[in-house]
Amino acid sequence: MHPFPVPRRTTVRRTASLAVLFAAASLQGCGGGSDGASAPAPSPAPVLSAADACAALKGVAINASDISLPTTGANVSDATLVAPSGSGTTAVGEYCKLTGSIAPVDKTAPPIQFSLVLPTTWNGKAMHLMGGGYDGSVVQGSGNVPGAAGLATPLARGYAAFGSDSGHTGSAAEASFALNDEALENYLGDQLRKTRDVAMKLIQQRYGSAPKRTYSAGGSGGGREALYVADRWPELYDGVISYYPAWSLTAMLTNYVRGSQALGAAGAWSNANKQKLLTNAVIAACDTLDGAADGVIGNVAACHFDPQTLRCPGGADTGDSCLSDAQITGFTAAYATGTSFPYALANGTNSYPAYNIFNGGVIPAMGTAAPATPSATNMPFATYIGESFAKYWVYQDASYNPFLFDLNANGFVQQREKYISSRQDVNPNLTPFASKGGKVIVVHGLADPLIPSASSEEFYHRAVTAMGANAVAASIRFYEVPGYGHGSGAYNVRYDSLAALENWVENGVAPAGQVAADANAASNGRTRPLCDYPAWPKYNGSGDINAAASYTCTN
Repeated sequence: MHPFPVPRRTTVRRTASLAVLFAAASLQGCGGGSDGASAPAPSPAPVLSAADACAALKGVAINASDISLPTTGANVSDATLVAPSGSGTTAVGEYCKLTGSIAPVDKTAPPIQFSLVLPTTWNGKAMHLMGGGYDGSVVQGSGNVPGAAGLATPLARGYAAFGSDSGHTGSAAEASFALNDEALENYLGDQLRKTRDVAMKLIQQRYGSAPKRTYSAGGSGGGREALYVADRWPELYDGVISYYPAWSLTAMLTNYVRGSQALGAAGAWSNANKQKLLTNAVIAACDTLDGAADGVIGNVAACHFDPQTLRCPGGADTGDSCLSDAQITGFTAAYATGTSFPYALANGTNSYPAYNIFNGGVIPAMGTAAPATPSATNMPFATYIGESFAKYWVYQDASYNPFLFDLNANGFVQQREKYISSRQDVNPNLTPFASKGGKVIVVHGLADPLIPSASSEEFYHRAVTAMGANAVAASIRFYEVPGYGHGSGAYNVRYDSLAALENWVENGVAPAGQVAADANAASNGRTRPLCDYPAWPKYNGSGDINAAASYTCTN
C-alpha cells in the first residue's frame, strides 16, 4: 500500500482527439426543414498539417481517470514542431516535441515532468527511454538507447519516444526528495506507469491509433527501470534493452553504504596514484590471458591478482609506489567482498556481489577525498550515493549519520529494506513477459566500476532457475564485454541493440553473431564479438588484433 492517500478520481477537461477536432464543422441540422428534404451528406473532416496537428496538442489535458495510478491529471505545456536536421546516421526527420507534467496527489509533492517526441513520419512504435542514478532531470524523447553513440536514435528511426524526470528535480546523486512519500514512491516505480499512460493517450490522440510495439531502454538505474516495466506490466511492453542494470537496487545501495564505511576506516582510502598502481598491476598480470596484448582483460575468470604483491614493506604507508595494510584491507572490504544480508529482500536477494577489482583491473570510483559525512561528490561514489539512501530512504532523517548504519541494528531497518525492495527491485522471473513473446537484451561491462558485472550474472542465473534454461534462451540475451565500464572504458561499446531487438521481436530472428565496435576515438575502429554469457572473446593467435573476426567466443 502507498503511504499517501489515494484520491477520488478527478475529472479534468481534455481537448478533443485530433481525428475528430473539426468534426463539428461537418455536422448538418437534422429535421427542422419545412420541405422535408433530406439533409446534405456531411463534408469530410479536413486533414491537419503536421504543424497544425502539433500545435493542437499544446494545452491538452489528460484525465486522472486515464492514468492507472493516483494523480490529479496531466497537461501538455508546450508543443513545438522541429524541422529535420542532421545527415547520415544522425539525420532526424520532422517531429513534434511535447513537454508537460503529471500532477501529484499530495500538493507538497513535485510533479512528474515528461518529454514526448512524435515524428511526422511515424513507424507505429513507441520507445520508453529511462534515466539513471536518482534521476532528477527529464529524459528527452529525442535521446538514444545506451551503447549506441553515433547510431540512429529511436526518433530518427520513426519512433514516438518518451521519458520523464521520475517525479522530482535535482542531482542524480542526491535523494533528499525521498523525504516526501509520493516523490519516493514515484521514483521507486510509479512514475514509469504514469508516464507511459500519459504518453499512450497523446500518441493515440496524435495518430489515431496506439503503437503496435512498445519497447523500453536504459542503463544503470535506467537499466533497472527498463527491466522493471517488463516485470511489473509485462502486457504493456514487447522488448527491453538493459545496460549494466541496477536491478537489485536496494542491495546495491546497501552495499554502497557498507563499502563507504570500510573506506572510512583509518588509513583505508587510497589516492589516485595508488588506485592507478593497482589497476596497472592487475592489467599487466592478466592482459594476455585472452591471447591479445591490448590493455583489455578478456579472460576475467582466469585472472587472480594478489594485492599483497603491492604491499609496502612492514605494512605502513610509505608512498605511492605501494599499498599499506590498511589500504589493502580497504580495497578488499569495500570492493572485493560484497555484502551478505541477515534476511532476504522482497525480490529474493540475500547478498550483493563483489567487483572485479582483483581480476578485471577495475577500481570503483574512489574520488579525491576519503569518505566523510556530510558527503561530497569528490568522495567515493559509494559515499554520496549511499549516504542519501541511508538518510532519506531508510531513516527519512536528514541528520542521520550513515556511518552508523547497520543491517542488524533493529527491526526497523529490516522492515524498511524489505518495503523498499518490494517497490523498486526487479524479480528475475520474467515468465509472464517471456510467455507473451517479450525479449530482453542485457549488456554489462566486465570493467564496470559502479555496478559489478556479477550482479547481472546473478540476474541471469536466477532467471534460468525460475524460468528454465529453454525459456531464458528463447527470451534473454546476456553479453559481458571485456574492458567496458559504466558507459565508457578501455573498450567503449557501440552496438545496435535496437536493431537486434526489433528483428527478434518482430521477425522472430534471435540475435546471433553479434559484434560491438569500440566507440573510443583512439580505438582504430576495433571490433569484438559479443559473446553469449558465459563465453568470452579469445584471440585466435593470428589476424588483425582489432577485428572481431580474429576472436572466437570461448567458455
